[in-house]
Amino acid sequence: MTPFGIRKRLKSLLGMSGAEPSVKLQPRRDIPKVGLTLVDVDGNEETLQCEQGSTITFGSGNAARPLGTGCSDATCGTCRCEILEGEEHVSEQSGRERATLKENGFDTTWRLGCQAEITGGAVKVRGHEWVEM
Repeated sequence: MTPFGIRKRLKSLLGMSGAEPSVKLQPRRDIPKVGLTLVDVDGNEETLQCEQGSTITFGSGNAARPLGTGCSDATCGTCRCEILEGEEHVSEQSGRERATLKENGFDTTWRLGCQAEITGGAVKVRGHEWVEM
């Protein structure tokens, strides 16, 4: 396709050509929001909203001080956290997650924020490493 053909196609898709676009864009489905409260080691709390199904680490990304992370694939343990409230609203712990916690000498009842997904409802966690902004 020539550059003109590409430009013409893009204009059509964006509705700028006057012709009906050949592809209809689907509206984004609404993803329910859930509450995530982060507590640091000094007891300071910050509550924010994140999308249901996101990991604790991803959800903390909009916080003033997000959880620290080093890998996002359950190998380092940097994003370890304790679930203080709402454990029933967090996905089950995987064998790999337990193994990483154990290998790094952390309590295996803790969770890795990069693996723990918020499945619904409010969750309150105490993090142990933070990104300083």
